[in-house]
Amino acid sequence: MARGLKAGTGVEVDMPIVPFLDMSFQILFFFIMNYHPSALEGQMDLSLPAAGEARAQTIEQMDPNNVPDTEIEMKSELTVMIGTPHDNINDGAISQISVKGDQGETSVSSVEGLERYLKSVQKELTNKTDIKIQADSRLKYYFVVQVMDACVKAGYPNVGFAPPPDLGSTP
Repeated sequence: MARGLKAGTGVEVDMPIVPFLDMSFQILFFFIMNYHPSALEGQMDLSLPAAGEARAQTIEQMDPNNVPDTEIEMKSELTVMIGTPHDNINDGAISQISVKGDQGETSVSSVEGLERYLKSVQKELTNKTDIKIQADSRLKYYFVVQVMDACVKAGYPNVGFAPPPDLGSTP
């Protein structure tokens, strides 16, 4: 026979909650004190192309001093054009890089070569801070960021975008 137990009564378990709360606050404090986010991680300064609606205006309606924000275009002398193959194997990678300016169009072999070329051409430009990137619509964003970095490293802090040349011809 079991001593001390009466028929019909169960054993009560007493769970002290204070140690669990103490431990959870210590763990929370540890994670808060060891979290150090980077201040500028993931931030990029860029100018997107205007997305206005094209509409015809009569001569009376046109005011050269009143240009809407959707029609303002960045005045850059250089445009970096990036192409990608439209096959299923290398789709999204860079296949060609060329720089179009007042002097004509020049092909560049790599992103590093683009940076060197942009540094060498910058001396002859009147607008030394603005540049546009015109990328194929199928180009992966990873490669666009590489080209943006090359432009900024070459001394063009204002990087803008032009609409993709193949926007209307994608299958």
